[in-house]
Amino acid sequence: MATQSTTKEIYPAEPPEPAAPELQAVQEPLAAPGAGIYLLLLLLGTVLLALLPWQASWIDTSKGWYIQPMIGSSLGLVIMTLFAALRVGQAARRVLADRAQSDRAGQTSMRPDNLINQLACVVLGYRTAIICGLLFLLYIESLSVVGFTLSTLLFITTLLLLSRLLNRFWLLMAVLATAMMVLVFRVGVSVWMPDVWLYGLLPDQLADFANMYL
Repeated sequence: MATQSTTKEIYPAEPPEPAAPELQAVQEPLAAPGAGIYLLLLLLGTVLLALLPWQASWIDTSKGWYIQPMIGSSLGLVIMTLFAALRVGQAARRVLADRAQSDRAGQTSMRPDNLINQLACVVLGYRTAIICGLLFLLYIESLSVVGFTLSTLLFITTLLLLSRLLNRFWLLMAVLATAMMVLVFRVGVSVWMPDVWLYGLLPDQLADFANMYL
């Protein structure tokens, strides 16, 4: 026991060596993704707001301004753009402070390979949101092909499948949610939509009913 104690005193355990500055510069973005996703949302929201008058024009109707096609989309885009601008502003202050600290320490956090790692980290970190966004675009494009009811039901069940929640209970909830949305948007406020290709295969009276309510 005395020999072991003397050995520890003569040869103390060496502390672990700190990681190299270049490695720290790569590891930190991987641990906490930067504001790249918020900057992308800010640019995307700004472009979509600028294109909104051409993509969702004002229509003549006596049912009220709240059923105009651009109301819901403009409200969502404004909220997303303002939130993204706030996050980008907060991140900009942190970036300026980190850049000054990195310059003093001799780190190279803006190297191209580090930027690629940051971009890959952002994409991997938000892969679920990206997939859901792509599915929503597919949902919008499918409205004129298979109709509001079927498109909505397929969209909800696909999200449940990706969330690993697709069972009898949640499938029933998806059907009820779709029925509620049909009653509110199609029957209640009669949101206008173009004629559906699938309904064109039905008899004329049934096709007119489906295009009006489904």
